This record gives sequence, C-alpha cells and structure tokens, in this order.
Amino acid sequence: MYHHILYKALTNPCVRFVRVADGLVWDNTNLVMSASPTYAETAIVLAENTVINGIPITVPAALPEGNYDMLVYDAASPANSDGAVWGRRISWTGQLLHVEAVDRIYIA
Repeated sequence: MYHHILYKALTNPCVRFVRVADGLVWDNTNLVMSASPTYAETAIVLAENTVINGIPITVPAALPEGNYDMLVYDAASPANSDGAVWGRRISWTGQLLHVEAVDRIYIA
C-alpha cells in the first residue's frame, strides 16, 4: 500500500524522514531514530511507477508515531550536500499518514 504518490519527474528519487520534535532522522538500515546516521542509511530509494504515473512513497512500518518532515531528494549517490527537491510535514500514526496541504515545506 502506498501512503503518498508524488507526481514529479525525478531521475534518482529517495526520501528521508526527520522527526519534527527533536530533529532525529530515521535510519532505515538499523530501524531506529538517530542523531547522526550516515546519509546512505537514511536515504530510502524510490522508483517511478508507470502504471500510476508517479512515485509511490511508503512510510516504513517501523517508523515511530509522530510528526515528520518527509523530504524527497533527486540524487544518484545521495550525500549530505544534496538539497531536497520536495517536502511535506506529515503526521504518522503507525498505520495512517496525514499530509496537510498547508504544511508544505518550501524548497528554493
């Protein structure tokens, strides 16, 4: 099941989840929130789905409940210097994702 579908043309999309309350980043390799993970451990690779004509984003099942910045990057080799190309503030209940249009994160 997809939690969100991004309709944006990207070559190498990946997503990261940053918890709003404390700035910890979801480490998808070790399945924990971390203050200083490596970038590769936090960048979840996404792929375009031609059937839905978009990029599906599925929130990791082990992500703790809370409010997050869901940030999408377009980088073949993700690095700390990469800037996000899209972002939304989300509320995650452990099963349901709530994304409010007014909570856009503006990327310059």
